[in-house]
This record gives sequence, C-alpha cells and structure tokens, in this order.
Amino acid sequence: MIEIVALTCHASNGVESARQWLRAPHALLEDASPLDQMDTIVGMEEVTTMLAHVEHGRPV
Repeated sequence: MIEIVALTCHASNGVESARQWLRAPHALLEDASPLDQMDTIVGMEEVTTMLAHVEHGRPV
C-alpha cells in the first residue's frame, strides 16, 4: 500500500493532489475511491494499473 501511495504522489505531482485522487470516486472502480479499493489485492492491482495509465499519459 505504501508503494501505491508513493506512486500516486509521483503521478499526480504532489501529496495534496495524490490525497484528492485517492479519495475521489472513479467510474472504473464502480464509483468507489481508489483508497476504498485498496483493501484487497485485486483492488490494489486495479489502482496500480490506473496509476500506470496516468503516469504514462494513457486514458484511464
């Protein structure tokens, strides 16, 4: 989970932006927030995939 938070900070260019992104509902997560999804391995993988898309400029 710590790695995902660090990756989020890097991908979103800052702690406050990362905090907002992690807490905001997302359609790809059935309107759950990335933070809510990170309580399971599958959810963590989904969030990691989303972050990889953000980091590389691909659509999420």
